[in-house]
Amino acid sequence: MQALFSDEDVMWTAGGAWRADGEDLAEGEVEAWLGGMAAALDDCGVELHLATVTGPFDECSAGYSVAVNRAVLCLYRFAADEPKVPATEDPWMDCSIYPAAEVNRLLEVAGSSRRLALFWPGGNDGFSVLGEESVLRRAGEQGLTSGSWDYVIP
Repeated sequence: MQALFSDEDVMWTAGGAWRADGEDLAEGEVEAWLGGMAAALDDCGVELHLATVTGPFDECSAGYSVAVNRAVLCLYRFAADEPKVPATEDPWMDCSIYPAAEVNRLLEVAGSSRRLALFWPGGNDGFSVLGEESVLRRAGEQGLTSGSWDYVIP
């Protein structure tokens, strides 16, 4: 975990830990975040294909959407009355949760027992961990009980 606090991602066979700064993700970094875990996901039976459909800084963009394999995720749209302002309550959270949920759906379809968990989802200190679902759930629940962290397996 020390590597995460020094802005380094860490990988191991069929797993790893990656920074998931909600603000960075909402500013167009979802593809880079998920792309960083492609090798570990491949070890789990998921061949990841990513593309930014519309980026938040694209000219004439109506919002931010990414394609994860065949699923197009509309992470947010811009407010009609305020261009370039997300029309969602929490774009940082949405850009963390929606892509992670799609990765977990792909892992389930592949028959993997691994899942992607988010710790401090949607925050500047957020990070994601790919590991055995049962282990992630136990660790996450212990952290919630002790008040050490917030986590979700979307």
